[in-house]
Amino acid sequence: MRLAASLGACLALGAAWLRVVCAGSAMGDRLLVLVPTAEAAGGYSELLGSLAERGFDVSVRAASNSSVALHVDGRRQYDHAVLLAPAAKRLGAALTAHSFVRFVDDGGNLVVVGSSDMSDQSRKLAAQFGVVFEKHGSRVVDHSHHLVTDGTGDHAVVAASRLAAVPAVLSPQLLEAPGTVYFRGIGHRYDPSNPLLTPALTGAPTTYSDLSGDEVLSGRQLGLVSVFQTRRNARVAFSGSADLFSDAFMRTTQSRNRQLVHDITQWTFQEKAVLREVARRHYLAATGMQPEHYRVSNDMVYEIDLSVYYDDAWRPYEADDVQFEAIMLDPYIRTTLNRTRSSGPAATYRGDIRLPDRYGTFTFRVNYKRTGLANVDVKDTVAIWPLRHDEYPRFLSAAYPYYTGSFVMMVGFLALCAAWLWSAEPSKPVTQAKPATQVKPATQAKPATQAKPATQAKHTAKSKPKSS
Repeated sequence: MRLAASLGACLALGAAWLRVVCAGSAMGDRLLVLVPTAEAAGGYSELLGSLAERGFDVSVRAASNSSVALHVDGRRQYDHAVLLAPAAKRLGAALTAHSFVRFVDDGGNLVVVGSSDMSDQSRKLAAQFGVVFEKHGSRVVDHSHHLVTDGTGDHAVVAASRLAAVPAVLSPQLLEAPGTVYFRGIGHRYDPSNPLLTPALTGAPTTYSDLSGDEVLSGRQLGLVSVFQTRRNARVAFSGSADLFSDAFMRTTQSRNRQLVHDITQWTFQEKAVLREVARRHYLAATGMQPEHYRVSNDMVYEIDLSVYYDDAWRPYEADDVQFEAIMLDPYIRTTLNRTRSSGPAATYRGDIRLPDRYGTFTFRVNYKRTGLANVDVKDTVAIWPLRHDEYPRFLSAAYPYYTGSFVMMVGFLALCAAWLWSAEPSKPVTQAKPATQVKPATQAKPATQAKPATQAKHTAKSKPKSS
């Protein structure tokens, strides 16, 4: 333990003069490196020396040291951590998978390496981020692309060259220059639909995992090195090979391991591709002032300043896909902002926007997420009020036909009334009335016939002869 501490101190002191000019992290320089034993730190001198030269305060500790803790009294003790002890079955009392997850949730950055004899605790830690390593004892094999030394080849030392084209993570020197990365270890599975996880190095078509089970894991499905960025911009890197970081592989002829390790650690420890919002503002286009509330259909201006961190400095971020959204449950407006100027370490993006013809509580949002870059998600809640009764226009151009129809109807009604009031009927000549005719007297009614007596009627009926 003393040897590891002395090594870390010597590296830090020896590179103190480089800290001013070399890149530093935007999140801090406290770095914890966990190795299997104190003596094992000597096999990673290239890595530790590079970290010290870049300005990190490197603390090398044995993974089984019970005095090492990521949090003390609820406070994070380190800004970054490297777990270089994949086979360690027993870590310190305070070093558990849960403590590492809490470390990342609290904003810490982490590098996790694996091997064929990877412990269950490291597997559980990787599974929390969607990385599933292969079975215990499995290894990555390639019979066509492997390391050849002294005429003999080791098919378990894969010469990988399939790098992901992610400029925010991997440098142009690595993506454009030819070369191979030597890898000896275990592969892992990853979900390609996971937007937070990005495979940085995958297997070639001839690369496969020898103990994958029923479904052989090979090609692009076989992850060798992957990076993960949380929604709070903490970063985690996973490698199935601890030898990839070792001095032996970095010093191999035509090896690109040194450049790959430099790029992966530089991205993970937030020395580059860190995007942030410096300032934002919105105001009325007519007055240049920000009101307490807007009115429907107001013309407003939205501006946001963005900076990106690399080469130990904040610089203006240049892009053409920064979008603004005005949201009330659903986006009512989505428009691309235009980069107008660069003032100091930030670039200004501006949008001239007409607010929707809808009142309510809206959210002005810029949600910018790109692979490898830190997420920028800023929100402002504003109120949009309807117009007052005296703020509406007196006449609407779209209603001119209705105005015309109303006036025509009124004019026609007045003309009809005038025609009815001022028009007289033609006069008729007065004629002498005829004398009334004399009413004839009513005619006398005929006398009613006398009814025959009943006896006479009976006699008449009896006197009738019977028919034969």
